[in-house]
Amino acid sequence: MTATFKDRIFGTGDGVRVHCEFDDWTFSPRYTDGVCPLCGWRPDGVVEQTPLVQRLDWFMVMLAVVVVASIIMAVLVLHAWAQA
Repeated sequence: MTATFKDRIFGTGDGVRVHCEFDDWTFSPRYTDGVCPLCGWRPDGVVEQTPLVQRLDWFMVMLAVVVVASIIMAVLVLHAWAQA
């Protein structure tokens, strides 16, 4: 399994299971920091980080959107007022 750009942004999902060939154990790397809980084996291509969409501070993103929308509306109002 290889980690794609989509996996880094949105995560690999809840259903990803990896089988450790050293101790014959199947585990979900999402809950074990990407390593086998018994022997510490790290599978290749598994993204164990929290996805970017969960790490973002959505309040700041939406605040920036509101500020940009307010600036655009102010420019439109000033333009309409200057035309009148």
